[in-house]
Amino acid sequence: MKNHRGIQFASFILSLAVLVSALAGCTSSKTASDNSDTSKTADDSSKTVVVGVYSGDWEKQINTAALAQFQKDTGIKVQIVPGADAEWITKLKAAKGKNVPYDLLILQPDTIRNAYKADLLQPLDTKDVPNLADSYPSINKNFTFDSKLYAAGFSIGQLGLIYRKDLVKTAPTSWASLWNEEYKGHVAISPLTYSAGLQFFSSQLKNSTPENAFAKLAKLKSSIIAYPDGAGAIQTLLVRGDAWVVPGWDGRAFALAKGGLNVGFVYPTDGAVAAVASWAIPKNSPNQANAYKLLNYILSPKASGNFSELSFYATTNKKTVYSKEFLSKVKVDESYFEKLIWVDYDVATPNLTKWVAEWQKTLG
Repeated sequence: MKNHRGIQFASFILSLAVLVSALAGCTSSKTASDNSDTSKTADDSSKTVVVGVYSGDWEKQINTAALAQFQKDTGIKVQIVPGADAEWITKLKAAKGKNVPYDLLILQPDTIRNAYKADLLQPLDTKDVPNLADSYPSINKNFTFDSKLYAAGFSIGQLGLIYRKDLVKTAPTSWASLWNEEYKGHVAISPLTYSAGLQFFSSQLKNSTPENAFAKLAKLKSSIIAYPDGAGAIQTLLVRGDAWVVPGWDGRAFALAKGGLNVGFVYPTDGAVAAVASWAIPKNSPNQANAYKLLNYILSPKASGNFSELSFYATTNKKTVYSKEFLSKVKVDESYFEKLIWVDYDVATPNLTKWVAEWQKTLG
């Protein structure tokens, strides 16, 4: 219901903005002479922007880090629509470019690729979003298709190993550590149908084949106690001490540690896996000029730094200044980011059904 009301409100504001713009065009020659693109003039006159963000902590963090202050500084009302990729993209497809319900969305890499293929996204450039010029090239190249950028990398999650510091004698150092006899019966691995599971499997595909990766996983089966399919399930296993070592994200691990759980995090020596949440602007968004303004604001060093300190995730602006505490935990540097492992969705997507069946066969 909350999402539905948000969409209705956005549609109402859009209609009102168009009406006001039309009246202004009848009474003011200055508007027409200043901008011959009437659609741009209408967009500029709007005082709202509709943003889709992940619910829960993510929503709270981005609102505290950027959205609330942007609204205060600009007078542009930020209408937050909590949700997730599948819901947003379904509604964009249903809109067919008319009465588009969102101006700015936070999306995962596979969603961005699929949305680009469906011609749902607006290309981005530094003319409209100047802070893009300070983004790490190794991140945004993954959202560049046909020489155009279709999403702005933002929150750089990195999949590595979360472990219970008080329950293991030897801290893990690499993905290969999961096969250590010391951890037998206390390893948790997420299934391929959960993002952490597919990212972990991608780490096993580095310099290997799916067949060899599954053969290797078969030797891990006796060490696995559970197959958590969500962040909450991973946390429960760690809290109870059932799982001593589990693939998970750096920001999540550091947040758990801050909350009092005795966990550590390791960036594997054989490569952490990228889990980057990025901003995209839908084609024909009703308040596009405001979307550009908000995106540029979010990508600024200050807003990015605010978000990083709250979430323990690095962000893509090279000029972001992090606290000493943050840098003592999180790896941040282009020389490091360019070595991250990425899920190859061109390979993973058409093979996922087959891989899931093989996963069930191998691990049960």
